[in-house]
Amino acid sequence: MLLKFEELERTGGIYLNLRNLRTKPLKLTNWRDLLSLDEKTYGTYARTIYNPRERFLISDEESEARGIELSALYCSLLTDPEYFCGEENLSYQLKVGEFEGLPFANGFTGSKVAIVGEAPGRRGCGKTGVCFYRDASGMLLRRVLFSLGINPDFLYITNVVKCNPPENRLRRIPPGAYELLARELEILKPKAIFAVGRTAEKTLRELGFEAQYLRHPAWYVRRGIRGPSGEILEEYAKIRGALGEWTP
Repeated sequence: MLLKFEELERTGGIYLNLRNLRTKPLKLTNWRDLLSLDEKTYGTYARTIYNPRERFLISDEESEARGIELSALYCSLLTDPEYFCGEENLSYQLKVGEFEGLPFANGFTGSKVAIVGEAPGRRGCGKTGVCFYRDASGMLLRRVLFSLGINPDFLYITNVVKCNPPENRLRRIPPGAYELLARELEILKPKAIFAVGRTAEKTLRELGFEAQYLRHPAWYVRRGIRGPSGEILEEYAKIRGALGEWTP
């Protein structure tokens, strides 16, 4: 479940987990190159460093300790997934997922910033196991963050409910999902939490966590915005401010 920072390879201004690639790209210098990779050539996870077997990036003893606790929490999800996800969500997730296990979270366990969405998307995290990845909303989020000078792989990204709800419509939040998210954030101890969408904002407020609200990328996608526009860049610049000048 753990991915050590020293196992990544830096090329240009980006980092790669070579175990995710069928063929190493010949030339990458920035995020635009990364997002243009052909997945059929370079593999399903060519655009990110994570995969369902390597979910948590660690860089020192403190982040490793958190990664170990989060890995144990993920095992709790696998032990009783119906309780934590809800029966209908779990059933649907098992139909759409193309990886072993269930979605959970991914990211740098030493990050100052946590991003919390609603639930895995059918064509994104629900299919790949990597949060906010490959579907329209996920790729817009990543393009925006890269444009702001933030590598999304060095944040921590999770969802309120860990399984993809039928047809991407979350009808209710199972009690176990509240418990799981609360414990997750207690382990992570981020300095800033961003709620992506109203469901995440409401849930975090009910759990007693202070979070800054951001419109879900899907809100922009429904309005025809597929790339970093002035409006979404201005809104998501709050993450840049919370992250500070940290670089890996």
